[in-house]
Amino acid sequence: MTSKLIDSVSKAKSIPIRKDITTENNKIVGSENLRRDLTLLSAPYDLTVLRTIGETSDILNQCIEAYAQNVAGFGFELKYNEDDREESAEMKSEWDALDSILHDLSLDRPAKEIIAECVRQTEETGNGYLEVIRNGSGDVVGINNLDAEYMTATKINRVTDSGGNTRRVRYFVFRDTLDDSGRVNGTWFKMFDDPTPLNVNGSIAENGNAGTATEVIQFKIGDYNKPYGVPRYIGALIKILGNRKADELNYSYFTQGRHMPLAIVLENAQLTAQSEATLQQYANDVSSQSAQQHKFLLVEAEKVGSEESMLGDDDKTKPAVHFEHLADVLQKDALFLEYNDNAVKRVLSAFRLPPVYVGLSSDYNRATVETAKQLTEEQVFQPLRESYGWQINNILKDYEFKHVHMRLKTPDIQNTEDIAAILTPAVNAGAVAPNDLRDILSKVLNKHLENFDGDQYNLPLNSASPSAVDVTKAYGGEPDGELSGMIRRLLRKAAK
Repeated sequence: MTSKLIDSVSKAKSIPIRKDITTENNKIVGSENLRRDLTLLSAPYDLTVLRTIGETSDILNQCIEAYAQNVAGFGFELKYNEDDREESAEMKSEWDALDSILHDLSLDRPAKEIIAECVRQTEETGNGYLEVIRNGSGDVVGINNLDAEYMTATKINRVTDSGGNTRRVRYFVFRDTLDDSGRVNGTWFKMFDDPTPLNVNGSIAENGNAGTATEVIQFKIGDYNKPYGVPRYIGALIKILGNRKADELNYSYFTQGRHMPLAIVLENAQLTAQSEATLQQYANDVSSQSAQQHKFLLVEAEKVGSEESMLGDDDKTKPAVHFEHLADVLQKDALFLEYNDNAVKRVLSAFRLPPVYVGLSSDYNRATVETAKQLTEEQVFQPLRESYGWQINNILKDYEFKHVHMRLKTPDIQNTEDIAAILTPAVNAGAVAPNDLRDILSKVLNKHLENFDGDQYNLPLNSASPSAVDVTKAYGGEPDGELSGMIRRLLRKAAK
């Protein structure tokens, strides 16, 4: 089973060319500037099989779910491009408009779940796809998932838009149904922002028609110039499959293995008919074993030979019954446990995840957990959030928002002990104003706290009167105020 699975993963499917929509050299019939090469390219691995490997692994699904949850599971949040600027009516209007658009990107489920599903498929197969839906006016109004195993990419084409800019694009066909003749049906898509008037059947619309195909964004792991990505666990694939095989072997031991802890050895004797029947019943009657746990077993034997030979018995011919213990040769525990542990470590290393993210935290304490989470946030999850967030902002660029943008939320991993260690000397030194602490207290108390009204609450508290406080030094404007300025910047960063 495992060898067949490896072969099916490593062999790409051959993709037939759509002869009904191409001419010789696979060129679309049409004017010179609208010709496209729609030669379909096969994936380096069977994407359908890649999506099912997680079902046979006891570690892969946990890693993929950790990515999906930590990249998109916390939802969206809006941010002004200039945090320190006072909110104007135009800024508030853009905020409300973007919030409404993000809320309505999908009518079936929250948009964050669509992004999470895209992350999940990208990690499973190395490829993820988001369909971009526009309204009649050409505005982006929705996104949707497309299953990666049914998507096939074409060769690269170079197109020129109305502004004279040349870009490289691919086209994709989604094939998951058969027509009446048994031929695979396909729905064609073009890359986001591609001006090609492509139709859903793969033909190019002319005479000023816009085409019926919708746009798609491809997410992939690896070389951007290649048509398909490669999942990050592909190097550990043999370990994943071997881990499953080891589990199957251990399971078969309990369902098909023989457990014979004792052997009865007879010398110059044979069991009586009654003893043989008793042993056979004891071995076969599994249902009554619980009732026989505290009973003893009586085994009787009789000498083999004639009565005359029994008169001259010596030590060599005396009948004897021995009980040989076989526990030493029995399998005492599961096999390949060390192999399984190494396989888990390999997969975690491929995803660059600490064990705590998949529930393996026996060797962790609070300090090491916080450190592991912070490093993983900085090196793994936050770069992915920025990549997916950039794509969402990019598909909404036609709305021309000037003051506001969206981003994927991050978890709150601040250590309150570290914050207290910073605040204690800062407060004692009179380097913190009351309003500086309101955002931090809001997070700790999980309750929104408004700033105090009055300029005196924006100045550090010390023995001097508010009018006598040197605000320049408190904000680090002079060399003597560098420490105070650093503390205030740390507090602002922690409050974000």
